[in-house]
Amino acid sequence: MVIADESVLLQREMMNALERNEFRLYYQPKVNLETGKIDGVEALTRWEHPEKGLIPPIEFIPIAEKTGFIIPMGEWVLKNACSQNKEWINAGFSPMVMSVNLSVRQLYQPNLVDVVQGILKETELPPEYLELEITESMMMDKDRALDGIKGLRRLGVQISLDDFGTGYSSLHYLHDFPIDKIKIDQSFIRNCTSDLNNATIVKMIIAMAHHLKIKAVAEGIETKDELIFLQKNSCNHGQGYFFSMPLPPEELINCFHLIEQIVSQEGISQEIANQKKMQEALESTRQELRDIMSQQQGMIFKVVKEDGKFIHTQCDGKLMYRMGHKPELVVGKELKDFMPFDIAEQIEKNYQRVWDGEENVTYKGEINGIHFFATLSPILKDGLVVGTIGSCVDFTETKRIKDALEFKNLKFQLITDNILDLVAMLDKNGTVLYASPSHERILGISVKDYEGTSNFELVHIDDIPAIKKEYTNMIKSKTPCQIEFRHKHTQGGWVDIEVKISPVYDEYGEIEYFIAVGRDISNRKRTEEMIRKSEKLSIVGQLASSIAHEIRNPLTSIKGFVQLLQKEVNEPLYLKTILKEIDSIEEITREFLEFAKPHASQIEKLDVTFLLQKVFKLFYSQTIKQNVEIIHEFDSDLPIMFCDSNYMKQVFIHILQNAVEAMPNGGVIKLYAQRYGTDSIKISVIDQGYGISEGRIKKIGEPFYSTKEKCTGLGLMICHKIVQEHGGTINIKSEVNKGTTVEIILPIYHLIVMENLIN
Repeated sequence: MVIADESVLLQREMMNALERNEFRLYYQPKVNLETGKIDGVEALTRWEHPEKGLIPPIEFIPIAEKTGFIIPMGEWVLKNACSQNKEWINAGFSPMVMSVNLSVRQLYQPNLVDVVQGILKETELPPEYLELEITESMMMDKDRALDGIKGLRRLGVQISLDDFGTGYSSLHYLHDFPIDKIKIDQSFIRNCTSDLNNATIVKMIIAMAHHLKIKAVAEGIETKDELIFLQKNSCNHGQGYFFSMPLPPEELINCFHLIEQIVSQEGISQEIANQKKMQEALESTRQELRDIMSQQQGMIFKVVKEDGKFIHTQCDGKLMYRMGHKPELVVGKELKDFMPFDIAEQIEKNYQRVWDGEENVTYKGEINGIHFFATLSPILKDGLVVGTIGSCVDFTETKRIKDALEFKNLKFQLITDNILDLVAMLDKNGTVLYASPSHERILGISVKDYEGTSNFELVHIDDIPAIKKEYTNMIKSKTPCQIEFRHKHTQGGWVDIEVKISPVYDEYGEIEYFIAVGRDISNRKRTEEMIRKSEKLSIVGQLASSIAHEIRNPLTSIKGFVQLLQKEVNEPLYLKTILKEIDSIEEITREFLEFAKPHASQIEKLDVTFLLQKVFKLFYSQTIKQNVEIIHEFDSDLPIMFCDSNYMKQVFIHILQNAVEAMPNGGVIKLYAQRYGTDSIKISVIDQGYGISEGRIKKIGEPFYSTKEKCTGLGLMICHKIVQEHGGTINIKSEVNKGTTVEIILPIYHLIVMENLIN
């Protein structure tokens, strides 16, 4: 390990090491323990320092992680490893999987998937020949890690879980994450031939990996005994100094043939390996069959006939337990040994039908309140029946639903025939299966004419797209939806309808049909429209009055001074005052027009940090003059946003200007830019000014209301409007004489979506 002073020196030198081409990639082979072939390599980084020589990763990787240099260095490693693998493939070598280690900073990059996809495209390496290794500690933030890993898997890249068994809750990660391989940590391999506990752990990990259809890779193989132990326990791959230390690409190629002979020369014979593989495959198939039988919702059983008796030789499945039976109570027994005699006698007749050669014998039954449906098929050998295979499914719930529906349908029709609301039953295509008589009263159309038609045929054409969209979303999400639309009346005109549609499911959890309950809201809509018009007129009147008031005051001054100017032509003081008041009128008019006119936004990619730094430059001289210091802190992983940079700059300038003016005697302004949840950025501006009372905060943002003299208040209202048009919000918190905090929260839009909108 390096001491503190050396660490600082390395940190400085490392920043230019990439440009000086001082980093190198070494490759350690991964050997198939069954065939002995090299079917993968792991890329490992080395630093060839011009003075210190070869620096091991343990000395510079932690520094790179801490400083964030791991991001550009990691991209360099990934690109060069993929290029090397593509070069080997083009040279005629058998395709290998290139393993590259990911750091935690890389995994949490918002654009990691795009970076990997870009490198694969640039190097032309098929994604199946790239494997990214992660550690368990990197997945503590489960949601962020899972999003990144799923995105990589969608590219076709393989994922390997490194140092398995040394982290926290390893099994939890195997359950939730799409892992292709697990690498057994070398601390378990090192003593697996001498330490019984280590041996047991390694065996367990390998068996568990195979059961989960995940390949097991052993790290740190150093002896022949360790190789044979891993082969005997069917570990898929291995790497370690017993095969080869990490080598430069040229040396590795020269050693390929020698490395691929090690397994055949030092390991167990191919014949023994094949026998063991066959035994494992057979046992795996048997275990898989047992698992399928025990986990399936129904029941599977086998019956043979011995001495004239039908004996059950196999029986399993969840339905068996719901009937109140267990395998040990069924296997080796006749029917009459575990169920009532009369039921046993009836079922045995079906067994005999199969034994007599009849195929696909079916019957229904009921045991301990469970209704089941059974199918029997013969097992033939040389044309003779030697056994019977039976399968049962539970239709208890189906029968209950069917009986309940028959009763409910009677009640349903009685209610809907007399209800005032609109009630309808629709299929998945929107065709009306049933319509209540209220349709005729409200819409003027007879039920007979309504049923069997598409409910879209009578809907206003402008409302159809929204209805279809909601209908499609409801089918996908299987959740109710509420829709408003205009429905045609047979006597002319349109009726405003509000309807709630709820899906009804079958016994398999699939949507069978929809129930729609609606009502006529035409009167309510007319009332709401009248209220809106009234409110608009009121607001326009208030706005016109306020503007007239604001303009009248400076005009009065202008008029008076012009009258005085007629007597004192040589006095310039009045002329200056006139010009100042005219400027006030122009500023008020400009702000009002800015607020009233629509914004022609120019949406573009934006680095918020870069924009804020530009704003700082504009304020530098002013802050010096006002004795104000701006302290800023930005998150290092702020994503690129999409917005109108000119309008956002206007917002930041206005907020900072207010903060500076709130501290006439100087002070400190703190500015933070940070991630806010998973899909937003929050910019906070905190001043030490005189603050704002609670009563005044409620009115901030209203036109012509301001906490400063001779200001209209339109500036902050314009800021609110700009932020709202970007899908964000502005929050203001303040205490008198303790300062003010302004929070601007802006959403992060998905890159592809915004680029489509821009284009």
